[in-house]
Amino acid sequence: MADPAQFGHDRLAHLLSDRLLSVPRFQRGYSWEPANVTEFLDDLKTARNESQPYFMGTVVLADDAADPSRQSIVDGQQRLTTTAILVTAVRDRLRQLDKLEPANVIDKSFLRTFDLEEEDNVTRLKLNAEDVRIYEGILADEPPGDDKHPIVTCYRMCLSHLTEIAPSEAHYRDLINVVTHLDKGVQVLLAVASGLPEAYVIFETLNDRGADLTTADLLKNYLFSQSKTYLDHVEQQWSAISREFDKPEDLVKFIRHEHSSREGKVTTRKLYKVLQSSIGRGQKRVRDYVGRLEDSLQPFTAIREPDSEFWGRTDIDVRDSLLAFRRFGFESSMPLLLAILNTWDITPAAKMVNKIAGWSVRAWFTGRLGGGTAEEVFSDAAVAVSSEKSRTQDHVFESLAKLIPTDQEFRQAVISSGAVSTGRAKYLLAQMERQHLAAQGMSVEAQPDWSGKSVSVEHVIARSSTQDSFSSSADYERFQAGRDSLKNYTLLERTLNRKLEDKPFEEKAQAYQQSKFLLTRELGQKTAWTLADSDARAMELAKLAIAAWPYR
Repeated sequence: MADPAQFGHDRLAHLLSDRLLSVPRFQRGYSWEPANVTEFLDDLKTARNESQPYFMGTVVLADDAADPSRQSIVDGQQRLTTTAILVTAVRDRLRQLDKLEPANVIDKSFLRTFDLEEEDNVTRLKLNAEDVRIYEGILADEPPGDDKHPIVTCYRMCLSHLTEIAPSEAHYRDLINVVTHLDKGVQVLLAVASGLPEAYVIFETLNDRGADLTTADLLKNYLFSQSKTYLDHVEQQWSAISREFDKPEDLVKFIRHEHSSREGKVTTRKLYKVLQSSIGRGQKRVRDYVGRLEDSLQPFTAIREPDSEFWGRTDIDVRDSLLAFRRFGFESSMPLLLAILNTWDITPAAKMVNKIAGWSVRAWFTGRLGGGTAEEVFSDAAVAVSSEKSRTQDHVFESLAKLIPTDQEFRQAVISSGAVSTGRAKYLLAQMERQHLAAQGMSVEAQPDWSGKSVSVEHVIARSSTQDSFSSSADYERFQAGRDSLKNYTLLERTLNRKLEDKPFEEKAQAYQQSKFLLTRELGQKTAWTLADSDARAMELAKLAIAAWPYR
């Protein structure tokens, strides 16, 4: 049996001259930003100036049964495309300097070749549909149709770089040296696989400098290669899913959380291998997986969008909880939220969302959300929900019990809590305010929208207070330690908060009395405010917190 993969060394530009290459049609387009191109050009310049070879990582190719004349690029697309663009810019700069013969040699050796069957020039590097028109237009010396396309940006950066290297005809040999160095001195580790599945495994196991593909790209390529008669259907579904995410890493998060919601915690690093094993081979399994992924997309985006129509199917208000997930970055709970929204009816699911938010706040105060333990616990709870072993709030509580602090633990954590960002403080104080109003038998409906720009967080003791404001250095140190903690924060409308920041408490109290927030108005009843008052307020807030985010 033949070895499915061959390994060796090659040179970056030599790959362009030695074979015909193509980017798979379902692989992402050229995406290097100007910073990537600048680093590439600077690294090459340094290596040339020092007359040193330069290693550019790994390139993984795969034989293409559909087009035996070409090999598909699985890893190395960005570097090879940038190299081809740089070589094109060298050719064009030589033409500008009226050095037509070396320009034509470069074109025929690295960029285009004559195909006897087609009786026409063909490009040595064939890009996907997203990039091919722009790239081949530049090769043909046509005006670019899209000035903002990354390939056009890269080409212009390369041409500018080369103009500095060879400002006149007398320096044209320096341009040739650029290509010679790419062809002879820029080395890569080359892996050639007999097909796409083997190539994906090679890529996943290699730690490559270029990191040309994300886990999402790998998974997409694997799914498409296995989908066969369902290719068009799978491709449409994948495109619909990926359009919902601006960044590849966000798509990867979704894929990881969806998997964890059904089969337990998996790290980003291991995600592709785990998914490949979980999905297996076969077009029906691929079709079913992508369909399940698409089904999870709506609840996943709804978790991140409090105003989503998804929540219109229930009377349970989850907006504050969803904002808490966003402001605190409660990513570890995402698999459980997905499992619940995918498995339970919407109303009990929405109630559970609020419960999970409350338990997460408790765990956050006590430092139990750090590391991988929390994600593992949430993922295990998610699996229990997805498998319908966990059907009620009590079942979920039992799954999460090790993360949820008791009332006594929570109370002490709130009292002793340190600095809190103003965005998080707004949420925490707003929920305590609601609890305080409810305890007084007052309506919470008239409460201002805490999440809007019209509400701010005010320092009760001015943040800019100096040591002169305190009776001792010890008191000043106590103030500094609690300056940005909840006990020194209060909610206040921005219309009342103007120019209050550095004012003494006596002046602030007058504005506090006009606030619509009950806790803030009560502060305004005070004639003075001391560190002892702050400590007493911490205990009051802790009592409200226990009621606002109950244990069960």
